[in-house]
Amino acid sequence: MKNNNLPVFPLGLVALPGTIQNLQIFEPRYVSMVKDCMKNNHGFVIVFQKPSEKIDEFEISKKGSYVEIIDFNNLPNGLLGISVKSINKVLISDLVQLEDGLHIAKVNPLIDPEVDDQALLAEFPEISNILNQLVKHPGVVDMPIEVDFNSADSVAYHLAGLIPIPWTHKQSLLEAFDASQRFAILSKYIEEISSS
Repeated sequence: MKNNNLPVFPLGLVALPGTIQNLQIFEPRYVSMVKDCMKNNHGFVIVFQKPSEKIDEFEISKKGSYVEIIDFNNLPNGLLGISVKSINKVLISDLVQLEDGLHIAKVNPLIDPEVDDQALLAEFPEISNILNQLVKHPGVVDMPIEVDFNSADSVAYHLAGLIPIPWTHKQSLLEAFDASQRFAILSKYIEEISSS
């Protein structure tokens, strides 16, 4: 990933590292963006678009995910369908909007501090256990998911991508300081889901 200006796609979703999102593209600026990404062999950044207090306005998160297009097709509804894989989390700065409405920004990779993966996975065994059961579920088993069960980040991001938590919660997990903070947050969300 280059640290230069990359296209930024504000969406009402969060692309957690390692996870795959299927998107429907219909706005001309984003169709052009996808064509340009494929022609020049680079990805783009997905940032979470939070609704604002003001009508028809939204706030763009400063932390997002650099994604690469792994598949595309024309959908039966006439729209362009793309599948993207999130490569890593990034910090965006100097966001500008071009004449066609497309946003571009300077992008820098965000690297989490290292943690003791094995100790963390041992401290929260339920997180790995739930993910292990989920990846065997009939609705999930055919998805192109590659979980590294020895990596706390891989386990946390993939589980968060599969369980039904609000996008704002997923953004909190993306913005967490490191994997241990991410596991603590996830554990709390799992308790909330289990008790509801």
